[in-house]
Amino acid sequence: MPTTSLTVDNELLSATSIEAAREARDVRHVTTPFLAELARFHGEGQPSKGSGHKWIGSFQTGDHSAPTRRRTGYEQMNLSFSGVLSPMVLTPAEVSYPIGISAVEEDLNGGDLQTIELASRRAKAVMGEAKRQFEKQMIQGGVAQYEDWNTLNGANSNFTTKGLLEAAARGSQSNVIGGFSKSTHSALPGANNQFFDIGNSFNTAGLVGLYRTIIAAKARATDDLSGLTVICSEKGMENYKRTIQANERYMVSSGAEGLDAANMNLMIAGVPAHVSTHMPTSSLDGMTQDLSFYLIDLNAIYCCWSKVIRDGYFSMSDFENVGNGYQVRVAEILVRGQLWVESWGSSAVLANGESF
Repeated sequence: MPTTSLTVDNELLSATSIEAAREARDVRHVTTPFLAELARFHGEGQPSKGSGHKWIGSFQTGDHSAPTRRRTGYEQMNLSFSGVLSPMVLTPAEVSYPIGISAVEEDLNGGDLQTIELASRRAKAVMGEAKRQFEKQMIQGGVAQYEDWNTLNGANSNFTTKGLLEAAARGSQSNVIGGFSKSTHSALPGANNQFFDIGNSFNTAGLVGLYRTIIAAKARATDDLSGLTVICSEKGMENYKRTIQANERYMVSSGAEGLDAANMNLMIAGVPAHVSTHMPTSSLDGMTQDLSFYLIDLNAIYCCWSKVIRDGYFSMSDFENVGNGYQVRVAEILVRGQLWVESWGSSAVLANGESF
């Protein structure tokens, strides 16, 4: 079979496609609030680790020593010591998306510019797909080929070793993440997430649940409160807006302004709120409840990206010839890292808030 005949060199095709992929949009596009909030708080592609087949973290779960009461100065000091750390071991996960273009396609597209346009459109499509599927895995879980990734959805009975936030009361959460048992350490403030069941009546319990949960989460925040963010379902946001709108008042400060009773730039107890189309529902395999709201402390729960030879944050490689008689050249988009947790206590799940 003849060798591949290329009309556009790989360097030019790669540079153009990589630039096009940065602005990926198509008619399947939906918002990716978790990715956007990670970028806002940590910066795009951050935080990251440079190497390691295993990533090891630890939680302080015990006291190293006990105090000794001193009255005369002759008391014997208690020198009993114990370890204070419990480890968590996570494995970086990797998914890649290929982008291909054949010599026949280049020939049929009739020239260099058309070839570049074709490759650029495919790069855009694949980048969009990669970000949508990553977002869905983080919010809902169960995405094919993402089985090695953790997820926020700890309410699904299939994700007992992958799901971080459980829809269960504090003290009764049992998922095991990286070998760290939330049940064993349930008495510690940071070992279980906050939870509230709205009970399918947002009008009755929705606002109370949100405020009560956010108060409890803020009291256990590991760092500054600017890392708190809310991700909610469409119905959850609709019910929240419907509840507070009865008490809203509107005013115009100048003649150039107009009243906007449907303004959706909402915050909940000072925390920014964002809508996701991927919130888990009871119709999914392994689910028994609808998850309406996540409260996430991005200081404590975030995606850590793996950056070794290649960048794991949706990086696109150069186009290369496949060889072995194939008249095709391929690039790939790489997603590598892991959803990391440092504490659960400042994050929360609110369930069953889809009905008003």
